[in-house]
Amino acid sequence: MKKYLSTLFLLLLITDIGMACRFTVREIGFADFGNDSYQFVLFNDDRISVADAKLFFNISYAALLDANIAVKVIDVKEDKSSPLLKYYVKSDDGNLPNTILVSPEGRVKSFMFSGTEDFTQSVWGLLERIVTSTARDRLMESIIKSYGVVYFIEGDNSEENKRAYKLVEEAIEEIKLIMMNLPKPVHIPPAIITIKAADRPQEDVLLWSLGWDKVDNGAPAVALVYGRGRRMGPMLKAENIKKDIIRNMLRFIGEDCECGLDRSWMLGTMIPMRWDSNLQAGVVSQYGFDADNPMIISEMSQILSVAPQRVNSSVDTDILYGYSESLLIISDSASGKKEVELPSVSEESSERFKSTLSIVLIGFLGILIIGGFIFIRAKRRNT
Repeated sequence: MKKYLSTLFLLLLITDIGMACRFTVREIGFADFGNDSYQFVLFNDDRISVADAKLFFNISYAALLDANIAVKVIDVKEDKSSPLLKYYVKSDDGNLPNTILVSPEGRVKSFMFSGTEDFTQSVWGLLERIVTSTARDRLMESIIKSYGVVYFIEGDNSEENKRAYKLVEEAIEEIKLIMMNLPKPVHIPPAIITIKAADRPQEDVLLWSLGWDKVDNGAPAVALVYGRGRRMGPMLKAENIKKDIIRNMLRFIGEDCECGLDRSWMLGTMIPMRWDSNLQAGVVSQYGFDADNPMIISEMSQILSVAPQRVNSSVDTDILYGYSESLLIISDSASGKKEVELPSVSEESSERFKSTLSIVLIGFLGILIIGGFIFIRAKRRNT
């Protein structure tokens, strides 16, 4: 009889484990799945010699080995089939770009080399601008141990800046109240990194990767970052900076990677930055797993493979648990205005509760049936 009871207990344990997730959204964010890198592209035309093009590739490849940026050289005369040639167009000032940085989302930022500098110096200067900055250095100092990072980008109006910053602080204060009750408790709250208006030109690559545009100069903006420099949701700007929205997006970072969650929210776009061996070791020390281990990445990929993903360009959170839809109008310089729905996780949704309850009841019923069958067989043998 003890053998049958042990079998029943094992079935119950397996059912319980099967319903749990080993990682949180925040932890999955530390992995690099190899499909969301930036592309740093040189257009090799009459302005650049073959020797300089080769020099560019060698320098860039070596400098970006530990960054989430791939290097490519396109010969504009020979390589007519490259889809990246569509970005080889004149800018507003009538100049063709020397290089472009293409984000995983397909957004592009163009760069020109200075004609007054040595080519090698120009390449090194551009590489440093693309992959490092003061605000990114500060992020790397706190992103592993803290809950996450909130980038606060100042606008040109000091009163609007104060109002928006206060909302960020209030949202973080509310997150502090629940951090120890999350699936995996967090001891250090989200850090706020302020990018002052005067520093925006030096942070142009970071701001671009977060979704900021020069047309937004007059208004403050907020962007949430977690894991390996991944962006959580869209950048919030001007009147769209609201305490509840910031709190709810922060809350999502700390949740379990449940199969019903939208994969696009579990795996936000990374900012361009270096992620060296010291940061990798920091993740291992803090969380007890190596986010660069192929077996861990494979396990996380399995989790992501069963998560739904939206195929449209808008951020839709219908599949998020416990949400109430907040319809925002986010300014987009390319297409006018677009509607964005953001999650609110202040209450558990009835749908999530019903789904979880159904799984529990089905599992429990199955165990009862199997247990009853085992009990009847044991009783018959005894008689």
